[in-house]
Amino acid sequence: MPETLGRRWPFKRSPTIVLACVALIIWTMFAGQWSDKGCDLFPQSYGLVISHVGGPDHYQGCEDELGDPTYTDNYRGWP
Repeated sequence: MPETLGRRWPFKRSPTIVLACVALIIWTMFAGQWSDKGCDLFPQSYGLVISHVGGPDHYQGCEDELGDPTYTDNYRGWP
């Protein structure tokens, strides 16, 4: 039988690319939660996702100090 010389699905043999894309999407979702708490999206929110292993708790966030948002454990933006 002749071989089919058509296009192949590029991710069929490279699940690493798919896993990397999924990890980036999840990382961005958690960074968005930090951004909603007053932190800069890049690089501060992405860094906080790594240092705090996920999204913020209700008492964590960023508050403005001298024009720059700074991380605090006493975030007053929550009810």
